[in-house]
Amino acid sequence: MNGIKYDTEKLSKAGKGAVLRVVVAVYIAYLAFKIVSADNTSMSVTVSRIIGALFLAADIAFIIYTYNQFHKEMKAAVLANEATETDVEEEETDE
Repeated sequence: MNGIKYDTEKLSKAGKGAVLRVVVAVYIAYLAFKIVSADNTSMSVTVSRIIGALFLAADIAFIIYTYNQFHKEMKAAVLANEATETDVEEEETDE
């Protein structure tokens, strides 16, 4: 891999959260499609298309949020080096 080490708990949490958010995003897109394509409804076609477009806009915003949140959680999951090279050199000079 690329040599970056991750905290396994945070990595798992980031992955699970992203998967759940993607499932919700797909469901919102499905609802938008069903609202737009509804033929047997008492709403006018124009109103149903407007509501469907609003659902689609909300879905796009949610997808952007999901992407940003995933990357934020992945950055938080990166393990910091516990002993940097300068710390190791300082310990060697003390002895």
